[in-house]
Amino acid sequence: MVEPLSYAIVGLFAIGMALCFFEADRRAPTSRAFALMLGLLGVVSLLNIAAQGRWLGLAMPAWARAFSVLEAGVVVAGLEWILRVGRTAGAAEPRGDRLLRVAQGSGVVYGIVGLLLPELRERVWSGPQGAFNFGEPAHWIFGVPFDLALTLGTLRIVQLLHAGIDRAERIRLVALAAATPLWYAALVLPPGWPPFAMACGEMIVLGGAVRYHVMQGQRGEFISRFLSMQVVRLVQQRGFRRALERTRREISVVACDLRGFTAFAETAPPEEVIQLLEAYYDAVGEIVARHGGSIKDFAGDGILALVGAPIPALDHVRRAVAMAVEIRDRSAALLGRWTRLGHRLGVGVGVATGFVTVGVIGGTRRLEYAAVGPPVNLAARLATHAAAGQVLAEPRLVTAAGDGVVAGVRFVPRDTVELKGVARPVAIWEAESAA
Repeated sequence: MVEPLSYAIVGLFAIGMALCFFEADRRAPTSRAFALMLGLLGVVSLLNIAAQGRWLGLAMPAWARAFSVLEAGVVVAGLEWILRVGRTAGAAEPRGDRLLRVAQGSGVVYGIVGLLLPELRERVWSGPQGAFNFGEPAHWIFGVPFDLALTLGTLRIVQLLHAGIDRAERIRLVALAAATPLWYAALVLPPGWPPFAMACGEMIVLGGAVRYHVMQGQRGEFISRFLSMQVVRLVQQRGFRRALERTRREISVVACDLRGFTAFAETAPPEEVIQLLEAYYDAVGEIVARHGGSIKDFAGDGILALVGAPIPALDHVRRAVAMAVEIRDRSAALLGRWTRLGHRLGVGVGVATGFVTVGVIGGTRRLEYAAVGPPVNLAARLATHAAAGQVLAEPRLVTAAGDGVVAGVRFVPRDTVELKGVARPVAIWEAESAA
């Protein structure tokens, strides 16, 4: 009775971990594969109870077939997780992926052989030397695929650890590498010991997984103070390095600037200035997040937002226009309080679109997510040129928006002006309500 109870505890514990880790990070392909591996491992453990009790009246060959399929599933899911970790951490390479695909194929062969020849599985794992009985012919046609899959997976883990992968994923990889020999031992140890070996392996994996989620949570909390929640989710799904790597893409940029803020800051108490900025930042940040953008800069009374990076958006022009108009309208209502107190405040908004290079730049001590390209400078200059209550756009954005109404507004041509820091005169268009 002791061994079935032990298998039950170990199996339920593994399934519980799988459900918890899946629920905590279900959008990440790495965590889904990780949870599947743990879940199948838990089912394998529980299956030992059914096999020992001959439930459903099934003979041992039938249970051997079930074990073969599930054990192959554990191997394939675990190798898929390692493959996803390599891609997420930016350490993916064709040779490494091929290595893991070969390993997964070997795991599938293990399962197929177990289905066709269940007696061989019993002879390999139940013999006095278990998987190490190299003199037994059954080992070479059944045990070798399993051993090859584990060996190739371990080799890929070593490659990833030497590639300088993300620290959080490194912890989970090291935990899996430490737990695998214990799980493997559960296949060959004498009765009474397998549940103990499986439990030790699960505890090691649990420690690594918990540490991983703690680090991801800390990162998410830190990043969310600078970028949108969409970026936080992207980092959790793809890894910090891959999510924020440099790339060239077409995006839209929205810049807004307070009119009358300098005079206000010179006459108002500092506490009131801070109160205004906090309310302004909160309002604009909420609008930017709702339209799928990310705040790049808070600079005094100026805010710069990106639409289409780091989160790609095919409709970035429409989103940017809607965002700019809502910032104008929301800010007008927000600033009304200070206007009633005698301060002349308003907001000017500029919108531009085009190709930029986005990604992390910086030195060894400080990093910044940056966007470099003409649209960034142009949007900022348009915001500076805009009068209170104006949303100004440049010709490329208007052309990209097309004719007619976009996000409830239409564009009306204004003057062609020279903007500071822009080489050529710019034809300015203003967004007006289509009603």
